[in-house]
Parts: sequence; structure tokens; C-alpha cells
Amino acid sequence: MAARTAGALTAALVNATDSPLAAACEFVLPIAAGAERSVAATKTFVATLSALLRLIASWAEDDALRAALARLPDRLAAAAEQDWSEALQTFAANISLVTIGRGPTLAIAREAALKLKEVCNLHAEAFSGAEFLHGPVALVSLRYPILLFMPTDAAGAGLQRLAEDLRHKGAAVFCAEPGEPAPGRLPAVAVDHPETDAVCLVQSFYAMLVRLAQRLGTDLDRPRHLEKITRTR
Repeated sequence: MAARTAGALTAALVNATDSPLAAACEFVLPIAAGAERSVAATKTFVATLSALLRLIASWAEDDALRAALARLPDRLAAAAEQDWSEALQTFAANISLVTIGRGPTLAIAREAALKLKEVCNLHAEAFSGAEFLHGPVALVSLRYPILLFMPTDAAGAGLQRLAEDLRHKGAAVFCAEPGEPAPGRLPAVAVDHPETDAVCLVQSFYAMLVRLAQRLGTDLDRPRHLEKITRTR
């Protein structure tokens, strides 16, 4: 409200269009995700990303992105079926891990780290692949596994080099990416568009997260110390 009063253009991406946030903004962009019952709000995250991409596609008159968004629902269904069980034992056996992304997948890496904290009680930190070698690389060891969300745009080449370097340093590295089965590769749906490919990666991650929480014995529906609504003043 203060921003709007000061003359700023305000817009809200919301699920509840009758919320105080929606009322405070000039423009309301509904994500139409339906009732969000999960404390972790995974459905809201995916729907918000999709809504943002739809806004960008319209604003930029990007027909390729529009077409990719039309294909996204079926691709998300396929993404949820990807088997990331190879990572379960390693993640469950450690209390800390790193998530890495770059370009379209940096936000995915940050979301994954947050959910690993919330749902699995694991200490997870997210980094950009561009910054990881500047200090955080000192964390690398077999006891500190690394999950890379591989982008399918120009940023992918640099992250591939980073993954290889981290393996040489002795890290337990898992790369979420399409391709033939290989040690440390977590399968992803086939490449389509870099932005929607990133959304599909988080859907595959969520499916793995459920199984990891079950293995660790944490309660997905009642994360420790969390409430469905967090009020700030």
C-alpha cells in the first residue's frame, strides 16, 4: 500500500483474489491454483512460475514461450514421474547439502533448498553456479552432497564444467538433466524451452522430496515449527 501511495505501479500474483495483498495493489494477476492445503505450498510455487512466464510471453510477444507454456501441463505430469531414487540414500545419510542452479534454474535451486529445510529438516544452501567457486567450494566433501539443476540454455555449458570439477574434488554430485542414464544423473523430461524446462525440474524434485521425507520420517503435512499462514508486521 505504501508503494502504491507513493505512485508506484503495483501488481500482485495471488491465489486468493480477495486477499489484503490483492486489495492493496492496482493490478491483480490470479494464479488460479485452487485451495492450497500444503504448508510447503508447492502447487502455489509452480502456478506462480507459470503465471510469471505467461506474463513475460505476453509482454515480450514471445511466441516460442507461449507455445512452450501450452505444452507445459503434459510435461509437468511427465516430470512428476521421473525417478530420482538414486539420490535418496545419499541425501538421507547427510544433514547438509548444496543446491546449485544458474539462469532459469537458479530460482529452482533456491526453492529446493528451502523445501529441504522445511519438509526434511536438512540444512541446504543454494548457490549460483557462477559464485560457487568463490568461497563456498570449500564446503565440498563426500559428506556434503551437491544437487545441480542443469539449465538448458547457454548457462548449461558452464554448469556442466562445474559439475565435472566438483566430482574431481571428491563431491557426491547429482545433476538433474535430460539424457541417457548415467551415474549421478537424475532424469528430466526432454528439452523443450529453457524457462519451462526449469519448471519441470522443480516438479521432479517435489516428487523426490516426498519420498525423502518418508525415508527420514518427517511429516509432510505438519513441518516442524511451521504454520500454514505466517503473519508479519
